[in-house]
Amino acid sequence: MAHWYDVLSGFTFAPVRGPQEVINDPQLKANDIVVPLEGAGGKLTSTISSPIQVHGVAKVPARRAPNLGEHNEEILRELGFGAKDIDALRASGTVPKAKEHAA
Repeated sequence: MAHWYDVLSGFTFAPVRGPQEVINDPQLKANDIVVPLEGAGGKLTSTISSPIQVHGVAKVPARRAPNLGEHNEEILRELGFGAKDIDALRASGTVPKAKEHAA
């Protein structure tokens, strides 16, 4: 790369970066293109921000997608099901137990 920087020093250019280099590009972080990913685990720490911006509406932070069934109980409670009803649905296999989030 040093050779090409010397050869192209009088021109506007930028090297083509691979995925591992792009995710650490300080310009992309400074412009909120690569943003932290809330709730992620392991090696997954950031993601690409949504390009959609709506005037007068603040963007919400990026967060991981829920696991299958992660919000079952919360949704059932909002729909009016009580603890006994939810337990009965689980016991019958109608509503499976949610899988834990892999870290």
